[in-house]
Amino acid sequence: MRGERTEAPSTAALEDLYRGPAFLIRRAQQIATAIFAETCDELDLTPSQYSMLFAMRRCGPVGQNELGRLVSLDRCTASVVIGLLCDRGLVARVEHPNDRRRSMLSLTNPGRLLLSRAERLSTRATEKLLGVLNHGQARTLVGLLEALVKAHDNQ
Repeated sequence: MRGERTEAPSTAALEDLYRGPAFLIRRAQQIATAIFAETCDELDLTPSQYSMLFAMRRCGPVGQNELGRLVSLDRCTASVVIGLLCDRGLVARVEHPNDRRRSMLSLTNPGRLLLSRAERLSTRATEKLLGVLNHGQARTLVGLLEALVKAHDNQ
């Protein structure tokens, strides 16, 4: 009918969706990513890139597939992320000592410097993300997320 005003849909109709764990986890991930991006904006670094740099520093030279597994990225995404890090001069590819067909990845000096800055900013992002909860709630949330991930990783 022409000229009739329609009201915006009520969010009450979507409460079952909004209370679902998959929806809540997706929203929490969006919020966490947005806070990380805002906090680390000056570094032009994504959470996936940060994870890879962090893992490389802790694990030393590592193969691309192993690095992807360590930070839970599929092969295609890991390849793209590593390519971007190499293009920025943060990561270097070196020949595998026992297999010339493979390469190992390691942090460059600029990668180490960026990572040390990113760690401080990542800590701020985590504090901002969890700062809306009291200490007990934050600890419980992280513990539950760890249990959920571990249970599904072991399947």
